[in-house]
Amino acid sequence: MKSRVVVITGGTSGIGRALCDCFAKANYQIVLAARSEDKLKKVQKELSLTGTQILVVKTDVRLEEDCKNLAAETINCYGQIDVLINNAGITWYESDNDGINISKQRDLINTNFFGTVNCTKHMLPHLLDTKGSLVGVCSIAGEVGLPNRSAYSSSKFAMNGFLSSLRVQHIKKGLHVLVVFSGYTSTNIRKSAIKDCNSSGFPPGYGGDVMESNMLSAEETARHIFNGVKYRKRALRPTFVGKVTVLLNKLIPHLNDRLLHKYYK
Repeated sequence: MKSRVVVITGGTSGIGRALCDCFAKANYQIVLAARSEDKLKKVQKELSLTGTQILVVKTDVRLEEDCKNLAAETINCYGQIDVLINNAGITWYESDNDGINISKQRDLINTNFFGTVNCTKHMLPHLLDTKGSLVGVCSIAGEVGLPNRSAYSSSKFAMNGFLSSLRVQHIKKGLHVLVVFSGYTSTNIRKSAIKDCNSSGFPPGYGGDVMESNMLSAEETARHIFNGVKYRKRALRPTFVGKVTVLLNKLIPHLNDRLLHKYYK
């Protein structure tokens, strides 16, 4: 029986890198995409030491041609696509003093939303052929608006809407769509959000600091996602805080707004 093929974007660190290990252990053929060729080769070398052979493709998900090439390279090498995990993403924390940053709004929409759109456009026909899984690593911020994250929340709400629409559109074609509403995870995404940040990856004076020890690890999050694909789940909320936040938002939205302002700001 042919091995199944998974494509992972943003796969050189954090959740993406941990996903490589999960799918490698399950004998998937892995295609890894990221902007840094050096980092891709590093991961390729690491996995080769364990006997895992992967295809790496330098890809900027903001560019449709890159995503088209990623799909073509995958098909040329393996002939099929069974799982696409849209994991590439960036974040940004807005200070009250700086206000709305138009440039950052565009950056996050282009990466988090259009990156998902670009990859999905060129891989969806192949996923429909295999009745495969389309996955978006979203965020609790894609269900509940978080303070000082308007750019991030808007990009993740857009991702959620896009994937949810495709789920309904192709419901009779066997396509599995999983949206992962991740909570605080111990990765470098926060620390790379801005140059001037404290040790937690938040701007100086920014509240809501979460200790690394209280965060879900990238490896734990990856295991949740792998099982979500395995059991074809509709949505995942890996963290307890994330589950509670969404529940309160449904039951007592006005109070939840105040709690979000107090604990996330």
